[in-house]
Amino acid sequence: MFSRFNSDIFQVFSEFNSDILRILNSFPFLDGFMLFVSYNFDSFLFLILALLFFRRGKAEALLYLFLLLAAWGLSNALKLIFAVPRPDDVRFVTCATGYSMPSGHSLLSFASAVFLHPKAGYLKPLVWIFAILVSLSRIFIGVHYPSDVLAGAILGSLLGFFWLWLENKLKKKV
Repeated sequence: MFSRFNSDIFQVFSEFNSDILRILNSFPFLDGFMLFVSYNFDSFLFLILALLFFRRGKAEALLYLFLLLAAWGLSNALKLIFAVPRPDDVRFVTCATGYSMPSGHSLLSFASAVFLHPKAGYLKPLVWIFAILVSLSRIFIGVHYPSDVLAGAILGSLLGFFWLWLENKLKKKV
């Protein structure tokens, strides 16, 4: 009986996940914008890295660089562990390879948002808009399920909070 209950919950969740994906993937007029956001994501991260270097110094930039590398490594390791295939029943705006869970773009952007939030001053809203837009773009262009993006956002946020804690520990030692 318990396994039947689990199976029913999984089925409902899976259908809901696919329904949300199909809805968000059904706006072709947003394709160009969402592709731009998704494909230029790396450039934005390196721009932030350069700004940190010039505005806050080498130590801050290195800490952010190591956060990006940790987020990228965590995402790729978890993709191999979970081995969730990418969506295959949607309108593809672009192709992506590899596994789907968690969304690396979402993980990196939310880790960045949490880490950069205390440093962003009046740009704090832009940091979060960027993280949300990048994450949603992956669903809109048909390469991730909403659950992939949500998992990436949660894991990225946790990693960002850990990095802030680590930064405080390192500053106390210096």
